[in-house]
Amino acid sequence: MEIEHIFILLIIILLVLNFKRIFFYFKNYNHQKEIDFKKRTNLELWKLRKISSGIFMFGLEKYFINNSDFYFDEKKLYLIKTNQPVIEHSISDIIEVSKTLLSINKCKVWKIIINDLNEQIVYKIITNDSLSNNNFNLFLDKVNENSDSIVDSNWLW
Repeated sequence: MEIEHIFILLIIILLVLNFKRIFFYFKNYNHQKEIDFKKRTNLELWKLRKISSGIFMFGLEKYFINNSDFYFDEKKLYLIKTNQPVIEHSISDIIEVSKTLLSINKCKVWKIIINDLNEQIVYKIITNDSLSNNNFNLFLDKVNENSDSIVDSNWLW
């Protein structure tokens, strides 16, 4: 039992002594992530809000939802997929955002319908909404500013 306590104490001491290194590692990691994102998409990551969740079903979710990351800013919705060009849609072109009947891992799948040159484009996403992240709620508010759009009024779960 004493060996376990000594081991835990050594780990705590190592973490305290290396706190600055650990902090700068994560800071540099996030900075490098922003640089890579800018190179790949020509967009500023810190100006965008992500509304889609990450991979959570070992890749099986691609059969039910779009396999893209969804971001938005004040004017546009962006679909970003690795090694493919960024797809942009004006938020004013979104005509409907609603829940579907499908749930994956207790997360609702949402449908976004966009009117693009009189052709309807439908995307299905699972949001990254949580108690600490309300980006999807902000997105719904932004879409709702357009009087021609339909936003599911029962969007709070």
